[in-house]
Amino acid sequence: EARYRGQKVVVVSPDFAGHTKFADHWLPAAAGSDGALALAMTHVIFKEFHLDRDVPYFRDYAKKTTDLPCLVRLREREGAYVADRFLRASDLGEVSENADWKTVVLDTTSGAAAVPNGSIGFRWGDEGMGKWNLELDEIDPALTLLGHHDELVEIDLPRFDVEGAGGGVLRRGVPAKRIGDQLVTTVFDLYAAQLGLRRDGLPGEWPTGYDDPAPYTPAWQEAITGVDAGIVVRIAREFARNAERTNGRSMIMLGAGTNHWFHNDQIYRAILSMLILTGCQGVNGGGWAHYVGQEKVRPISGW
Repeated sequence: EARYRGQKVVVVSPDFAGHTKFADHWLPAAAGSDGALALAMTHVIFKEFHLDRDVPYFRDYAKKTTDLPCLVRLREREGAYVADRFLRASDLGEVSENADWKTVVLDTTSGAAAVPNGSIGFRWGDEGMGKWNLELDEIDPALTLLGHHDELVEIDLPRFDVEGAGGGVLRRGVPAKRIGDQLVTTVFDLYAAQLGLRRDGLPGEWPTGYDDPAPYTPAWQEAITGVDAGIVVRIAREFARNAERTNGRSMIMLGAGTNHWFHNDQIYRAILSMLILTGCQGVNGGGWAHYVGQEKVRPISGW
């Protein structure tokens, strides 16, 4: 019925399966390479719908329902920094109940660190009554510290698409700010760096465009998945544009095929990123849908 009403269907499968004949586009990704495909699509979505221009629905969704504005401590290591753990309310000197379990954001209204509702520290205890929710009240979390930063620093990020034990390292830059005695950045800034999305003034090594085979561009995924980089760019744009026009009604259905792969949890996280960045998760008609196999997903125990 949805197809009759104009729904577009894209099938990702290594073989021409029974459902593939109903697809508008078939992306024949090599078995087990779904994570690379999703990261490349996320690269496009993040760049064009979060950095190149501001989409109010995506921005507000990210601030209210995701950890993208949460502050992360940076730790020095071998001439650069690495991401450490979330900055906590206890790091600010708070002695409130469960302060070790409350995350922190930078409030653009006051220019100071703030502790929003909704983190696990508000789930239990008397002080958390009425605060285990997503109401930001007067807090306006900064997604990026660019423009609010004290310095621009290089961080080392892991990569696992190379031969040999231990993987490799990507050195890229993020904006950072001093909160007390802690140097921090946001999850948003870390993710932009991980995806290889350069912004003016940031140090490090960056891809020059979608056709540069550096992680995690459309050209990079083509060598892994076998899917043409051009169609990856097109589908990513259409997926995000539809979510923008419908306030989050783009959907990804997946299940047993992906779940049988080792590190399927990481494949899932890559796919979920597309939905989170486009405000689809939790929206009727959008989000993440299973058809079978969810009993094998490792992250479910954490949720």
